[in-house]
Amino acid sequence: MTSHNFISQYSSILLGPLKTYTILNSNEKIISDGKFPILTLIISILFCGILYKYEIMGSSATITKIFENITNSPSPPVYDPSSHPLPASHVYIVSAYYYPNSKSLGKNAVALNMVVDSKNFPVDNVVYSVIGSNETHRIFLRAESQVEGVPSCRYTAVMARTNAVENLSKFEMEISGATVEIPFKMARYTAPKPVIVCISPQFVAEQWQIFLMQVHVTHQFGGHLHIYLTSIIESFFELMREYEKRKYLTLDYWLRMKFAEAKTPFYEPNSNVEWRNQAGAQIDCLLQYKEAAEFIAFFDMDDILFPKSFPTYLQEFRAEWQIDPNSNSIFYRRREHEFIKAKSFAGFSFKDIVSNLSSSTTVKRGKVVVKPERYNSTWIHYSYHDENRREIESPNLVHVQRPLDENSDNEMTDVWQIDFGALNETIRSSDIEAIDRDLAKIRKSSKVMKIASKLPMTDFYLPIVFECYYKSFYGPVFDHQKGAVGCPNADTCKLPQRKEHKCVHSDAEYSSGPHMIPFTYHFSNNSFWNWEIGCYQ
Repeated sequence: MTSHNFISQYSSILLGPLKTYTILNSNEKIISDGKFPILTLIISILFCGILYKYEIMGSSATITKIFENITNSPSPPVYDPSSHPLPASHVYIVSAYYYPNSKSLGKNAVALNMVVDSKNFPVDNVVYSVIGSNETHRIFLRAESQVEGVPSCRYTAVMARTNAVENLSKFEMEISGATVEIPFKMARYTAPKPVIVCISPQFVAEQWQIFLMQVHVTHQFGGHLHIYLTSIIESFFELMREYEKRKYLTLDYWLRMKFAEAKTPFYEPNSNVEWRNQAGAQIDCLLQYKEAAEFIAFFDMDDILFPKSFPTYLQEFRAEWQIDPNSNSIFYRRREHEFIKAKSFAGFSFKDIVSNLSSSTTVKRGKVVVKPERYNSTWIHYSYHDENRREIESPNLVHVQRPLDENSDNEMTDVWQIDFGALNETIRSSDIEAIDRDLAKIRKSSKVMKIASKLPMTDFYLPIVFECYYKSFYGPVFDHQKGAVGCPNADTCKLPQRKEHKCVHSDAEYSSGPHMIPFTYHFSNNSFWNWEIGCYQ
């Protein structure tokens, strides 16, 4: 190869059509394409000539990779802090997952689950600058994003995605040459069951009776629970762990967002995100099991699904997709129910629960079951990007939001008045009997019964949390009470501490990246259970 041909070949890599990247132009509030700096172009051409002259040039494939790295490198973002209320928008990275192969995301995909300040400037469809590395390559990449969340909250859930390098070993967020390394996990490729039921984050959790309903119903119909915990009564936590050992469920941490170090002002994220970033928990669960599960359901702990036509969730969901194979998801509405709780684990009978279960005519917005290869992100009830969702007429989710203490004051029913009557959902007697037999097996464990003796017999946190939720959301929305509905959030709810019932709380090591504009990144790593924090959100 002559020197002229060499320079011509490798100059064309630089001078040809470049992959554009996206930056935020804060003055015009538009997204614009970046340009490769001409100085870098000249230096790169001279560099190639020097390498060739001294015969240290590698193979053509190697040089192509070098120049791919250079041509994908972004220019500094155009951002004028003076035109925005805050100098920088703060981002909390909830989780990141790597997929060597993904049915929907492609090869060597990386998915980011983030919470982003969406009020400082619009963040819809922003493309983030990231870097993926392995032992031999470090490549600048674009991560396209989509937003899930209500516009009334300052912070919103965002999922971003890109395709990196094989055998990814390092992943970084990048702006104008500044970088921060972000921890990532390998996505799951096997699941305990083909149907995963993702349960929204629990805090000051004490309603073990509702948990017993959910865990045994899900197990009966062939599903596996994935439960996120922020804080939980210690004895209740120990009970859940016993079920985890028996492979009924998987426990996961749901952390409060913390900015370890911030050099610019910010709004407190937990108080300014919808319901403790519940959408982010569901996105995390989706991204974890995206390649492993056939179906993923996004329920609250008090959303109980009884399949109508088939003995298992798997068969029921497959039959629903035969009706419309092109559906991305199916949507189950929620019917309000109330029931009288058992006071002890020994006295808990599923047959008794069903016999006193009362239905309301009130049917509220429900939850979805999705085919994970057709879903990349989701909101609390469904994804805003799902244009092919099919609503199920029957059955409804049995929403057991109103557990009642027998012979006790139930302030919740006095404040939020709903009419209840006979049970209006189908629950097969054979399933009731099977669930009670399963409960009997669990009760044979002396360790479980020792834990059960410590479980709370009456409600303490439920009335407090209900009052907070009612004032901030349920009252104005459902009962036409006075009060503006802003960001749905009850983070300011005051939660008393008790000596007789301590809580286990999720915790982690928190980190912050360097000050960067327009985005400054924060994240956590090495999550663990903490017995010292207390019963808080």
